[in-house]
Amino acid sequence: MRAIRAGILTLGVLAVAAVPARAQVAPVDGGTNVGGFVDSYMELSLTQPSGLSKFKKAGTYSTSFTASATATLEGTQLSLADGEVASGSKVGFMAAGSKRLKDPLEARVGSAAFQPLDASVDPLLMRWNKILAHEDAKVTLRQKVRGKPSTKPYRKVLWATLSSEMP
Repeated sequence: MRAIRAGILTLGVLAVAAVPARAQVAPVDGGTNVGGFVDSYMELSLTQPSGLSKFKKAGTYSTSFTASATATLEGTQLSLADGEVASGSKVGFMAAGSKRLKDPLEARVGSAAFQPLDASVDPLLMRWNKILAHEDAKVTLRQKVRGKPSTKPYRKVLWATLSSEMP
């Protein structure tokens, strides 16, 4: 697991291992069987986001980072979740001490619709139905700020998870 700090916004990486894959092909000329055993592999790398900790006035703020995925199995998924709080009023919300913003932090990949991070189920941001080799996905985080924000920096720890649909 690797945590990446960007100012006060923190992202964590979690890749879930999948089952090994077996390949067997028909014999080649001369009757030799060709086959092999390949362990499954998943890797998730994140670039460092910045600029989403202090808000001077009401408005909509955003930052982005790149998630680069490698996987040897088809059906790989990228999701993002609150890495600090399992339940309660702060799930998915940026906070400065005990003061939290009124709107949840939102995320999306590419031009998809933004999804709030305050749901009980981690939002699925991306699904690939192919084998991946350093496939990039641009993840955008958006925070709406209403009213007068705190002068203290806001923070939120997020977990980016790469997983397989295979059991």
